[in-house]
Amino acid sequence: MEDQDIYRLFSNLAEKAEQDNAVMKGVFKTLIKSTLLYRDNLLKAKGVRVTVLDVQSTLDWLVPAIKTGRLPATDNKVRLDLLKIWLDELKLIV
Repeated sequence: MEDQDIYRLFSNLAEKAEQDNAVMKGVFKTLIKSTLLYRDNLLKAKGVRVTVLDVQSTLDWLVPAIKTGRLPATDNKVRLDLLKIWLDELKLIV
């Protein structure tokens, strides 16, 4: 997954958001930064690539995880770890 793919994915999501404010931009910046760092670390440490589908699927889980406080039942460690990273990062913003 290339940097441009991640930026494009989050940019499309941001365009769909109705509000254009600093908090929203901060959230997206945090998600992008943590995704890129996770992607790079995972590739370097284990040779595992994070795909666009991984990020899209994790995005689908994000709001339900925030609302319920529960993680999805999945065997996909890449996606689950990314979700955990995002949730930890977002806690720091709040």
